[in-house]
Amino acid sequence: MGPRTRRIAGEAAKFSAVNVVATAVAIALFNVLVHGIPGLLRPGPMNDRPLSGWFLANCVGMLISFYGSRGYAFKHRQPTGPAGGALMYVVINLVSFVIPISCLWFTRDVLGWSSALADNVAGNVVGAALGMLFRFWAFRRYVFRRDGGAHLEPALLQSSPLAPELGPREAELLEHQPEQWQADADDVVRVAGHARDERAPESVQGESTGHR
Repeated sequence: MGPRTRRIAGEAAKFSAVNVVATAVAIALFNVLVHGIPGLLRPGPMNDRPLSGWFLANCVGMLISFYGSRGYAFKHRQPTGPAGGALMYVVINLVSFVIPISCLWFTRDVLGWSSALADNVAGNVVGAALGMLFRFWAFRRYVFRRDGGAHLEPALLQSSPLAPELGPREAELLEHQPEQWQADADDVVRVAGHARDERAPESVQGESTGHR
């Protein structure tokens, strides 16, 4: 497993841990709002509005997820956008809400299933899992970006003090690989340095090639 794969796996594990906490809070609040509390409140005050209940519960979970992601899962990345990435984070979350809400709507309004089990499987298991995958991809790409090197141009990379001098061969290869600029700067520098080391040594001007 390469360093990039290990880093993504580590981020995914931390992001999943944060989402477990946020989702647990959202599920508990959703069930209180929609299905009530056994022995105390049945049904919940929003039993006839499950989609609104799910939305409110997950807005609370979204706040927990944001602070957990910024301070734990993606703490080594620099948040981008207004309010320390909060605005973009909210936008992405609201877009991801479409997935579980659609699942909940389908089981409630199309299939006619209104039990607590059906609501939780649709909205908090299937829909939540699909939404989490979407958010992990979107947060890494649009909110929590890696510092330096995420979008370097070839000319900037060649002028960086961290990068070795690139010859024509390496420069040509890098110009024809635009997707490489989304990799880490240290990965690109390491590849360029390795290619430089493998170049054949140039002949020294005036060096004698034989004895007269």
